[in-house]
Parts: sequence; structure tokens; C-alpha cells
Amino acid sequence: MSQPDRFEVLVLGSGSGGKLLAWHMGRAGRRTAVVERRWIGGSCRNVNCMPSKNEIHSAKVAALVRHGAEYGVTTGRVAIDMATVRDRKRKMVDHSIAAQLAHYKASGAELIMGSGRFVAPKTLAVRLNDGGTRMLVGDRVFVNIGTHAAIPSVPGLEAVPSPTSKRSSSTICRRISSCSEAATWGSNSPRPIGASVAT
Repeated sequence: MSQPDRFEVLVLGSGSGGKLLAWHMGRAGRRTAVVERRWIGGSCRNVNCMPSKNEIHSAKVAALVRHGAEYGVTTGRVAIDMATVRDRKRKMVDHSIAAQLAHYKASGAELIMGSGRFVAPKTLAVRLNDGGTRMLVGDRVFVNIGTHAAIPSVPGLEAVPSPTSKRSSSTICRRISSCSEAATWGSNSPRPIGASVAT
């Protein structure tokens, strides 16, 4: 294993708290590094909160347009193109990642992509995503590894599809299609993902 790199501030995990701390410390002139296994900026920006809300917003727009006549707005046929919904979400995530990388560069904090584990006090061994390892030592070490969704033990709840960090966004896509189709056809049977649904 390589010689340890010493940092004044070392953060394990790049979610909201960790990245903001790292950027602030970097801008303050402290030698700072963040170790992130997969999601730059954490799961909220990449696969949980923001992407889910982005796709759900598409469903909201479809519902508003479908009920436009109630507000004096006349529309024609409405179709949901799931490929476009997913592309819009992906562009939002890509833009968010690019913005965060720019913040790392501007702050001087180093983003290290890899899996870190403690091997001694204030010492992380990092298996780098692109191969190799690094040993990192921090004067101050912050653990910012995030959370996982907990589904309460309510009878029948496990049968209801709902987005969590363990479920893909395709669940949401099926629900958008299903809800739109149900409004027109009176059926809860989802169409295949990627199919256009006219309402």
C-alpha cells in the first residue's frame, strides 16, 4: 500500500453535509479530501429525492393538463413519453453532478472516488474506483455516509410500490403510466416502461 496522504480535513461520503463542509474548509485554505464510493453529492441528488421529484413533477403536469377544462383551459390529447421523462431527469442529475465537480475544483477540496474503510484511528484505506489504493490520514475526520429508507411494518404496505434508495426509478415510471392510464381506461395495469400513454 502507498504512503499515507495527510489532510487537515478528511470526509467519508459526499452527501449534503460532507460536501458543504469540505468546500468551506477547502476555501478556508485547509487541505481537504472527500472519499465517495459512487454518488457524487450523495444519493439524494442522484437516485433518491431530486430524481424522484423530477419524475413525479411530470405526472403532476400531466394531471394538470388533463384537468385543464376545469380551469377554462382547452387542450387536445395528452400523451406521456416515458423516454422523455427519464431523459429530463437524467439531464437534471448530470447538471447537478457537473455543478458539484465545479465546486470541488473552485474550493480546492479533493474528491477521491473509491470505497474507504477505517484501518486505524483517523486513517482510511481507499480502494479507488479506477484501480489501486490510497491511504489517507486526517487531522480531523468526518463520517458522512448517509442513510437508507426504512419502511414501517404496516400490514399491506410492502405490496405497495414506492420509491426508496433500494428501488429503481422505473418503479416511478410504471406508476406515472399506470396513474395516467387508470384515469382514462379505469385500469391500474401499467403499460410497459417507455410506452406512450394517451389521456
